[in-house]
Amino acid sequence: MSQGTDQQRLAIDLVFPRFKLLSGAERLALELAGGLARAGHRPRIVCHQFDPSCAELRQPGVEVVSSGARLDWFGNRYLNAVFDYLSVSRLRRWLNPDADAVVLFGPALRLAGGLRRSGGPAVVYHCFEPPRALYQDRADVLARAGAARLLLAPALALYRRLDRRLVRAPGAITASGPYAAQRVKEVYGREAVPITHGVDRASLDNGSAEPAPVSLVTVNYLHPRKRVDLALRALALLKTPLGGDPAPPTLRVVGGGPERQELERLAVHLGIRERVHFAGFVPGTELGATYRAARCYLHTAREESFGLSVIEAAYCGLPAVAVAEGGVVDNVIAGVTGCLTDATPEAVAEAIAGVLSDPQRGGEMGAGGRALVDDRYTWEQGTADLLSAVRAAQ
Repeated sequence: MSQGTDQQRLAIDLVFPRFKLLSGAERLALELAGGLARAGHRPRIVCHQFDPSCAELRQPGVEVVSSGARLDWFGNRYLNAVFDYLSVSRLRRWLNPDADAVVLFGPALRLAGGLRRSGGPAVVYHCFEPPRALYQDRADVLARAGAARLLLAPALALYRRLDRRLVRAPGAITASGPYAAQRVKEVYGREAVPITHGVDRASLDNGSAEPAPVSLVTVNYLHPRKRVDLALRALALLKTPLGGDPAPPTLRVVGGGPERQELERLAVHLGIRERVHFAGFVPGTELGATYRAARCYLHTAREESFGLSVIEAAYCGLPAVAVAEGGVVDNVIAGVTGCLTDATPEAVAEAIAGVLSDPQRGGEMGAGGRALVDDRYTWEQGTADLLSAVRAAQ
């Protein structure tokens, strides 16, 4: 293996088993691959499945290698997630034998030990966060698994032990920001290099005509941990017009996922179905227009490791109302770029009302958010962070 320097053109494989809808994890891997290509390196995305929605972020110079292997064997998504992990070893044969470095995302960590023992490339593990299903979300996952928990519980226990052993193998670890790096230290006792995120400025600046105006927008993969139900319950408490609007606040929910039908039923139950627009997946080229059609960005996810959509919205000039949990506390400055609040419907509703009732203050915080993104967040810096981890792992 060559010893990398800033001047060398490195061959780097980025391994993530399943590229689903273009959400935060997929965006991070693709943007880092694009940054490596722009810096003159030779990145390849290696996966089993690559959803067509992710193709829009595949940048020139980035090769995608997909095995096409079947990953969905059950009707229960949590059991399928276990098989995502079990399928990782099959990706080994698709790796570049001459790679200088391999960056393993999430469940691809399983490849780390074999790669290190082979004396091959530098191995970097990008830990979005210690797997929720193994640590803080284990009880919730088992509760939602139904009868499948009889199989899932021992599988999770086994994988938790394996996860702690596997994380010793990589030469370096990266994480999605300072909060995620702190979690890595707490759970595994290893230091991690925080990766600076960025936004796709060109895409966010463009886009077609903006959709109908709304008071609030949230962009999420519709999964229980995103707590979009909390956003709906807060909206239901806001029954009167705010800030000169002719009607009570409205919400656009962008994204797809397994919770959509349940969330739609909840909106009906709360009596706010006409005030909630479930927009489904929105291409990156249209996200800027979608953000700009709103007056405020709403973030209610549980202990999100970073919150990419928060800084995308800030770039588009939106103030944020965000629960004060996880990595979002690094991205929202209370009173300057938005409001941080407790994760209760009453507290979230109060924070929303404070922003929407004072359009001038909301505009000032939106401008503060844009300035923060311009000053702090670029994929070029994120690429430099990754390359520093590669050098540390060599």
